Amino acid sequence: MADEPGYYRGIGWYQKELFIPEGWQEKQVYIHFEGASQVTELFVNGKSAGSHVGAYTAFNFNISGFIHQGINAIRVKVDNSFNPDIIPVSGDFSVYGGIYRSVYLVVLGQDHFDMNNYASNGVFISTPHVSAEAATVRVKGRVSTKQKLKVLTTIYDKGGDKIAESTVSPDGDGSFSTDVTIKSPHLWAPDHPYLYRVVNALVGAKDGTLLDEVINPLGFRWYSFDPERGFILNGEPLKLIGANRHQDFRGLGSALPDILHVNDVQLLKDMGGNFLRVSHYPQAPALMEACDRLGILVSVETPGNNKITESEEFARVTLEMQREMIRQNYNHPSVIIWSYMNEVLLGLPSYRSDAPKLEHYLEKVRNLATEIETLCREEDPERYTMIAFHGDLDLYKRAGLIDVPQVVGWNLYQGWYDGEFEDFEKFLLRFKEEYPNRPMIVSEYGADSDYRLHILAPARFDKT
Repeated sequence: MADEPGYYRGIGWYQKELFIPEGWQEKQVYIHFEGASQVTELFVNGKSAGSHVGAYTAFNFNISGFIHQGINAIRVKVDNSFNPDIIPVSGDFSVYGGIYRSVYLVVLGQDHFDMNNYASNGVFISTPHVSAEAATVRVKGRVSTKQKLKVLTTIYDKGGDKIAESTVSPDGDGSFSTDVTIKSPHLWAPDHPYLYRVVNALVGAKDGTLLDEVINPLGFRWYSFDPERGFILNGEPLKLIGANRHQDFRGLGSALPDILHVNDVQLLKDMGGNFLRVSHYPQAPALMEACDRLGILVSVETPGNNKITESEEFARVTLEMQREMIRQNYNHPSVIIWSYMNEVLLGLPSYRSDAPKLEHYLEKVRNLATEIETLCREEDPERYTMIAFHGDLDLYKRAGLIDVPQVVGWNLYQGWYDGEFEDFEKFLLRFKEEYPNRPMIVSEYGADSDYRLHILAPARFDKT
């Protein structure tokens, strides 16, 4: 393929021998994938142990029933062939194939925090009430057990000192929930990203034996989007200054070591940024952890770019990916927005001149957007939602999409794709006049460039 344009989209195979020591037959053994593109099937000792659809979210397989003591054959089939039912079906980025993020074993006892919740760690932390005086920490989750156990929640400050503790007994179905109040919390913000640590321990009800443990970050902040004052963080207006970011690097494609994810966040911080639009798909845990640690506010989105496929399977896969993204990134205090459907009307079908067919298509898009929006608000009522539209206000009005998300994003390239630079301000003023109560973010702007090209008299599309 080296001498052909484009890149390979098809099937790739991986094979590895896995040694299982004596005693692991009594354990719960999972293989966890941080990311593989885009349809993955796992075979253990010649038998299919599960499959996953989607290139950008994590997933895991319980292989306990497939392994034996000694050498086990692990084979992984990964297929990134174009599939009209799997997002992205369009976009200006490469859908590289294969296993491109970390893969590791998770070995647990029979009693453990839920590993079957969309590849999350089974514990979900929210802060429903935050002020400078006090904050409520809500910890929810589920454990897998057949005996009476307790869940111990301990909160540590940045210095490692224990500041709060709570113990609850899971319900009959394994679910648990506890609220903890913290007085005079240190607030998380870009200038001082103070992180606490929440440790959940699953322990024996009588002897307190530690059976499993999950650790999550915790940051206290409250925020809102106001159409007049802009973004409000911890009671004060904050101008969001940031960038979009792809997981793509010369010579590596999307298979980046964690340090390159972290370096990009540090670069954004060093240039004075405080906001990252993780576009146009969920990215590595290392990136999200760096945003928590360095104080970068985040919008993360699923890759529903440019258009949809009018099928039930497309809708199912899209909704499933949105749910995975939310549950896997739920505990990051840096995340303030769940986004979806970037420029979804940019790639209208070929029958766009056929009014009845086009209206039917727009209705399909609006219905799916409404389903995604409902899912987001049910999964996480505390965070905001956003759709980033390309600069065709009349088209999105016609489709009825402007009023679906809580925040409207605009990708504006006046003076590049069309129009003049002065039209940028005119567009924003028009939107503000027609939708005075809608919070808005300029989610993209600018022009394409190639750092190798320079010219004294730059012109549109010359890439300088």
